[in-house]
Amino acid sequence: MFHWFTLHVAALVLVAALFGGMLMFMAVFAPLVFRNLPEATAAAFMRALFPVFYRVGGILALVAALPLVPARSYMPEITVLVIVAGGFLFADKVLRPRLNRARDESRKDDFRRLHGISMVIHLVQFIAVAVVLVRLAQ
Repeated sequence: MFHWFTLHVAALVLVAALFGGMLMFMAVFAPLVFRNLPEATAAAFMRALFPVFYRVGGILALVAALPLVPARSYMPEITVLVIVAGGFLFADKVLRPRLNRARDESRKDDFRRLHGISMVIHLVQFIAVAVVLVRLAQ
């Protein structure tokens, strides 16, 4: 009945979900929040949202890699997904607390620098996930 649903297809669907979630968050959701809510409300909302985003993204990246392991021919894709998961973990456990502290202490230059670092990490992760998605779709 589901002979078409292989481990490869499972990984492809999971990577596509990760890609779509990252795209939606970065291109639609975050800008919409900051455009339509007062700054303090938007900041508080995003502060509550980021831990969930980072954890879900990290878990999804790892879960997407798992179906590829038995084939042993997807080591580059597995490696990239594990690194992406590590990026989410780093953003959640290292960058996010520092960003929050910088904002709480009104250290605007530190906040801008750390925010820039987090945006670069997210963009690199997004490109990496896009590459994995394209490679799995071929």
